[in-house]
Amino acid sequence: MENRVPLRGFKLCDQMELQEFPDKFVIKSMKSPDQAFSIGRSDGNIDNRLGDSCSGTPTKVSTIYGVVGTIRLLAGTYVLVITSRQEVGTYIGFPVFRVTSMKFLSCNEALRLSTSQEKRDEAYFMTLLRTVESTPGLYYSYETDLTLNLQRTCKLTEGRTIKPLWKQADPRFVWNRNLLEELIEFKLDAFTIPLIQGNILKLLISYSFTFFFNNISAHIVY
Repeated sequence: MENRVPLRGFKLCDQMELQEFPDKFVIKSMKSPDQAFSIGRSDGNIDNRLGDSCSGTPTKVSTIYGVVGTIRLLAGTYVLVITSRQEVGTYIGFPVFRVTSMKFLSCNEALRLSTSQEKRDEAYFMTLLRTVESTPGLYYSYETDLTLNLQRTCKLTEGRTIKPLWKQADPRFVWNRNLLEELIEFKLDAFTIPLIQGNILKLLISYSFTFFFNNISAHIVY
């Protein structure tokens, strides 16, 4: 089988600026500042019409490398972002990264109005979220789908690569598929990053990785 590198197509935002304001979080692409959205800190509502209209000075600015998704609990919404990454090689010519750290942004101002029991329940759920933050073996690419093996990828048409990565990916193998629902709903394709979980077995000399998934033997590339 011939290893062919797909044409350049859709690409996710690879470096983002996280701006923290008293009432919202703003996430925008460093390369294309017009690609941006905000999340209300009191209700977790997403606004994808932000553009450059955001005024005021943020209380904190930091760099993040991806938005893993959102989850709604009893007292509010939590946004999971990638705070550090490591490039581990390439797959069909495109860089592949391993997530090295993540954190949740809390949009739960309503928690102060909750009952004592609701606060205890929320605290319990937060301990589970902290476990999610340290999930090992998560990999992703900003430019290519990692859910298909090399053989299947090479059989697909080049036109597929212009679609957003979440549309290219096989949802059965996307670790954060449920967390992406709100980003997909608001058409934030440039920020909707599919993650896969597994272990890298071997870096091939050509353009591919061999991945091993604990329960997906069909995804091993030989």
